[in-house]
Amino acid sequence: MSSERHDRPGTAAESRRREILVAALRVITVGGPDAITFRRVAAEAGVPLGSLTYYFESRDDLVREAFRHHIVSTGAFLAELENEIPAATAGELVELLVEMARREFMDSGIVRAEYEMILYAARDPELWREVSAWEHSLEARLSASFERLGAARPVEAARTTINLVRGFELEKLARPADIADDLRRRLTILINALIREEPTRAPRRQVEMPLRGQTKRRKTNTGKTRRKTP
Repeated sequence: MSSERHDRPGTAAESRRREILVAALRVITVGGPDAITFRRVAAEAGVPLGSLTYYFESRDDLVREAFRHHIVSTGAFLAELENEIPAATAGELVELLVEMARREFMDSGIVRAEYEMILYAARDPELWREVSAWEHSLEARLSASFERLGAARPVEAARTTINLVRGFELEKLARPADIADDLRRRLTILINALIREEPTRAPRRQVEMPLRGQTKRRKTNTGKTRRKTP
């Protein structure tokens, strides 16, 4: 059950609940969801232990709510970035994606939280429905950009681009480095190729030619057949 049942947004109690969720995400980025305990999160948030039991029915409830908070925060972040950098050209789409990754890596814990969430949701059907909807939302936003740019298959283009960015992020989590130039180069190659891609055409029907030495049968005037070697 969601802990939203307690308070209305904007109240002091809701603000404390939000602080707890942010603290839980910090714990997750260090040790994964298995590191979550009420006592540890309370210490991280600087709140009394009783606050955790007031807002969250169980440890699993706390983990799910922390990831839900991450989904909402990510959606707000992307909406703000899209208003700041409109993707009207291929170059602007590249810059939008590069800036998104650059800002996320300013606090690499945000990136780690996302992948911890995906792995956790794969084992939690309740959370997976929400994570799956969030994934489809990301895909739809990027697909709309590709469609405006004239991509032949905008949905496939969006999926391919998301896969490249995620692979890049995982690589950089393992080997931290300046990401902007490297990601910009890879995305420029990919996005330009996806936009210029021709629609898939049906293959031409091939005419079968007899192989050398293969025999043919020819009807005679009497209706019988005889063998003829070409």
